[in-house]
Amino acid sequence: MIKTKLSIAIAAFSSIAAAGVSAQENVPGPAVEEVIVTGSRIARDPLSTTGPITIVDSEAISRSGVGTIDELLNQLPSMGTTGINANDNNGGQGLAFVDLRNLGSARTLVLVNGRRFVSSASGVSSAVDMNNIPVEMIDRIEVLTDGASAVYGSDAVAGVINVVMKDSFEGLRINARAGATSEGGGENGDISFTFGSEGDRGSFIANISHSQRDEITYNDRDWAGLTSSMGPNGNIFTRYGAFSIQEDGVTLGDYAGYDIGQHMWLSGAMERSSATASGKYSITNSVELWGEASFTTKTTNQQLAAQPMYAGNGFNLNPETHLPEAIKSQLQDAWQQADDAYQIELAAYNAAVAEWEAQGSPEGLEPTAPVAAHGTDWVDGFSDFRIRPVDGGTRSYEQTTDTYRLATGLSGDFSNGWSWDTFVSYGKNEGNNVTLNSYNKTKLDEIFSGEAGLDFDFAGGMSPEIMDYFRYDDRESNSYELLNAGASLSGDIDAIEFQGGALGFAAGVEYREESGEFNPSPETQSGETFGNQQDATGGEYDVTEVFAEFNLPILQGAKFAEELTADVAVRYSDFSTFGGQSTGKVGLVYAPVEDVRFRTSYSTSFRAPGIYELFSGSAQSYEYLIDPCDTSSSNTDGQGENCGMVGAGFTQAGNQVPTNIGGNEELTPEEAKTFTAGIVWTPSFVDDLSITLDYYDISIEDAITSPDLQRILDDCFRDGIASACQFVTRGAGDQIVALEGAKMNIGQVDTRGVDVDIVHNLHFDAGRLGLRAQASRLLEYNEYNEQSGTESDYLEYVGTTGGLYVKWRGLASATWYGNDWDMGAEMQYFDDGYSPYKPVKSMTYLNLRAGWDINEGTRLSAGIDNVADKAPEDTSGYNDWNSFYDFQGRYFWAGASYQF
Repeated sequence: MIKTKLSIAIAAFSSIAAAGVSAQENVPGPAVEEVIVTGSRIARDPLSTTGPITIVDSEAISRSGVGTIDELLNQLPSMGTTGINANDNNGGQGLAFVDLRNLGSARTLVLVNGRRFVSSASGVSSAVDMNNIPVEMIDRIEVLTDGASAVYGSDAVAGVINVVMKDSFEGLRINARAGATSEGGGENGDISFTFGSEGDRGSFIANISHSQRDEITYNDRDWAGLTSSMGPNGNIFTRYGAFSIQEDGVTLGDYAGYDIGQHMWLSGAMERSSATASGKYSITNSVELWGEASFTTKTTNQQLAAQPMYAGNGFNLNPETHLPEAIKSQLQDAWQQADDAYQIELAAYNAAVAEWEAQGSPEGLEPTAPVAAHGTDWVDGFSDFRIRPVDGGTRSYEQTTDTYRLATGLSGDFSNGWSWDTFVSYGKNEGNNVTLNSYNKTKLDEIFSGEAGLDFDFAGGMSPEIMDYFRYDDRESNSYELLNAGASLSGDIDAIEFQGGALGFAAGVEYREESGEFNPSPETQSGETFGNQQDATGGEYDVTEVFAEFNLPILQGAKFAEELTADVAVRYSDFSTFGGQSTGKVGLVYAPVEDVRFRTSYSTSFRAPGIYELFSGSAQSYEYLIDPCDTSSSNTDGQGENCGMVGAGFTQAGNQVPTNIGGNEELTPEEAKTFTAGIVWTPSFVDDLSITLDYYDISIEDAITSPDLQRILDDCFRDGIASACQFVTRGAGDQIVALEGAKMNIGQVDTRGVDVDIVHNLHFDAGRLGLRAQASRLLEYNEYNEQSGTESDYLEYVGTTGGLYVKWRGLASATWYGNDWDMGAEMQYFDDGYSPYKPVKSMTYLNLRAGWDINEGTRLSAGIDNVADKAPEDTSGYNDWNSFYDFQGRYFWAGASYQF
C-alpha cells in the first residue's frame, strides 16, 4: 500500500493524539517529524502551528460515553453556547449544532476528513447536524480556534472543527453502550459493528450503528413546571377582571393558570441508524485511489402542549355572539361592579375638586381624576378569550431525515517529493417534518360564522366535533445538496532555501455548488395556521476558489532562535451571488529555545450569506411597535412630521405591526479580522508538561442581522427618509399592513478572550496519571447595530433559554492509567452571570469514568455524569432554563466492546 507523505503524517499524528502525550515523546508508528494538521495544507511539526488547536482523540471519545459528538465538544471551554442540542425541545427540530466563541453555528466550519459536509436544518441552513457523523468511526476531532477562510473558504470565521475518520481496521469489533438517569427519562443506548481488512495495497473499513434516545418530560423532573393563561375550559380577560370558565361551561370563577408542563418535554427523543464505509487502494507505488460513503437516517421527536389560541394569533371570538348567555350575564355583573366602583371614585373626585377650587385651587394639589379603564359596557371592556384544545392532543413534532455522502479522489507523490490530491464529493440532506394536532384558522372562521353547521360555544372546552373539524397534521419537506470538487499540490521549493529549510508551498483550486429548498405546508404558506405564515424557499449558488500557502522556515537550531517560521496564505473566492472575495492570513512561530514557543497570527475571514438568508420566501411576524403617526397617548413622542398620508386623529389599531421577514438577495458577505497571540511552554526540567496560553481578538463587520424595525418607522415618518419609507405599506384605515424586515448587513460583533491549556503526565512504575486543565476567560463580547446605533454588551450575560457569555469556563480532568484499567474524574465549570431577570449562580459538574481491558479484545467501561445531580437554575423566575445547562441530572452509563 502506498505510503504518501500525507498518509504517513496523519498516521503519526493519530498515534500522538491517541497516546495523549506531547509531540516530543517517542510513540509507536512511523518516525516522521511533519504532519498535516487542521489550518494548513502543508506538513509541519505539530507544535509549530500558528493557530491554537485542541485535539479530542478516539480514546477520549470512548471514555466519555457520549452518543453524539456535540455532547463531548460542548464541554470544551472554547466552544460557544449558541448552538442547538437535545434540550432545545421547542424549535430545536432534533438538530445538534455546535459553534465556537459564541459566534453562531453558521460562523463555524465543520469538516470531515478536511472536506465540507452537507448542511442540515430545514434544508436551507449553513450548519452541519453533528448527529449525522457516527461516533464510533471518529479517529480524532481537531478544533482550530482561529480564522481560517484563507485555507478553507467561507464560514471559517470563528474557527474550524475537523472530524477525522478512521481509515483502516482489521477484523470485527462490536460496541454497545446504554445509559439512564437517576430521575427517569432520557434512557439511551447504541450498538455498532465496525469491520475491515488491510492488505498490501489497500484497506477497507466500515461501520453499521444504531442508537436511540428517549425523551425527558417535565413530569420527570421535580424542578420543571410551566403554567399558562390558556387551558382546556377557557379563560376570559377583560378590563374589569380575569376569569376562568369552569368545567360546566356556564360558571365563571377566579382566574387560575393551567399546568401545561404536564404535557411537555424538556429534551427530545431520537432514533438513528447509519452506515459508513471508506477504503483506499494503491494503483501504483505513487498513486492511491480512495473513497468514502455514508448514510444516516434519523427520526427525532419533540412535544409541546396543545396549540394555544387567543386573539393575537387568530382566535377571533365575538363575545356577544359566541359566549353562552349565562357567562354574558356574569360578565355584565362584573362590569357593573367595576362601574359602580368607578362611579364612587368619580363622585369622590368631583367632591375633592369642588373643595380644591373652594380653597383657591392651590398649585400641585389638584386631585387626580379616576380612569374608566373598565370600558363603556361589558363588551367594550372585553379583551380576550384564551383556550387550549387539550383533549385534542399535544403538538407532537417529528422529523425524518436522510443524509447521504459520497466522496472519492486520487492522491499521490511525484518523484521529486511533491504531493498532489484530487477529490469530488456529493452530499444530500432531505427530510420531512410533521406536526400533529395543528389547527386551521380558516376552518375556525367557518365555525364562528356558522358555515360549518357546528355549535360554536367554546366555553368549558371544545367538543370533539369542533376539534375534528379544524384540526389537521401539518407537513413540510426540505432538502439541501452539496457538490464539491478540488485539486491541490504541495511540496518544498528547494530553489528557495532558508537557514531552517526549503520554502513549503501548497496551492489548489476548488469548486462548490450548494442548493436548498424548504416547502412549508399549504396551510402555512396561505397563513391559515396558528403559527406565522411562511412562503416556500428555494435557491442555489456556486463558487470557484483558488488558494495558495507558503511556509517559510526562516531559522532553525540557531542561537536564540531554535525556530523562526512564518506562514502566509491567500485565497480568492468567486461567488455567483455577490462576486469575488479575497482573504489572507499571516502567522509567525518563534522559539528562542526549545522549551518555549511564541505564536501569533492575523487573518481575514468571511461568511457568505446562506441560502435561507438570500432566498427565503416571505414569512409573517407580528412585532410590538409604535406607529409614529399615532395620535393617542401610547405614542409618547407625539405624531411624526411626515404623516400627511393618515387622517386626522389617526389611532394605531393594537400594538402589533404585521412584518414580513424573509430572504434578501442583496446581502453581501460578513467580513472578519482575527488576531491571535500565544505561548507554548514545554519545560525540559519537568517531564511531560505543556502549558499553552492564547489570546484572541475577533471583529466581524457587515454582520447579517435583523434591522431595527422601530427605527425604520421613525426614520420614515419622523425624519422623512425615503429609503426607509420604501419598506412600509399602509392599507385600510391608514393602518400599517406590511413592514419589510428582511435581514441586512448592518451588524458588528467584537469579542476577545484568553484560553489556557495545561497538560501534565506523571509516570510511575504502576502506571500513568494524566492531568489536564482547560479554561477560557471571555474579556469582551459586544454586538453593534449600525442602523439603530445601539450597542449590546453580552459579557456575563446568561440567556433565559440559550446563549451563555459568562467570564470563565473551565474543564479539568485527572485520569489514572494502569496496566489494564483506567479511572478518572472530570469537572466542568461555568461562571456566574446575569439573565435579563435575575443573577444566575455558577455551575460545576462532576463526572466519573472507569474502564477495564479484560483481555486484548475486550473492554468494559462505565461512568457517572453530574454526580451531584445538579439541576439547572431558573433563569427568569418564570420556569425558563438555559438549554446549555444539564437537564439530565445524575446519569449512569456503561459500555462494552469486543474485537474478534
